[in-house]
Amino acid sequence: SGMVRIMEATDRLFILIDRCSNIDEVKNQFPDLDFLTYFYSIIGFYRIPTSCIVECVYMDKNEYFDIIDGKVSPNRNQVLQLANAVRLDIKKTNFLLSLANHSILDPKNTRDSLIIFSIKNHYSLEQVNYILSNCHLQNIK
Repeated sequence: SGMVRIMEATDRLFILIDRCSNIDEVKNQFPDLDFLTYFYSIIGFYRIPTSCIVECVYMDKNEYFDIIDGKVSPNRNQVLQLANAVRLDIKKTNFLLSLANHSILDPKNTRDSLIIFSIKNHYSLEQVNYILSNCHLQNIK
């Protein structure tokens, strides 16, 4: 069935992203992959309900659905919020950022390095923003 094929492709995609240091290499193997397809594959694969995501992000339902329906391209902070809401690791977060045409997290950038630290430690968005605020850095909002 079609669903099984999608799940197998998703498996292969996630394995590839984990193994691969090069985002372009993944994009070559999945040339049609875009931000929304990837995000949908994540929420489908992990069976994450919409309500869980909406509760974890600093955007209202309309903003969220505009992004999910492809009406609006998410800004970098919104991509980071979505990645946090579905608990993506650093590689998958960077891949999501890249698919949305945003710069990946740069460990040499103070704000990005704190975000990387927060992802590694599975912090909630609230915890990440608390750290950023304490360091007088822009929140993920």
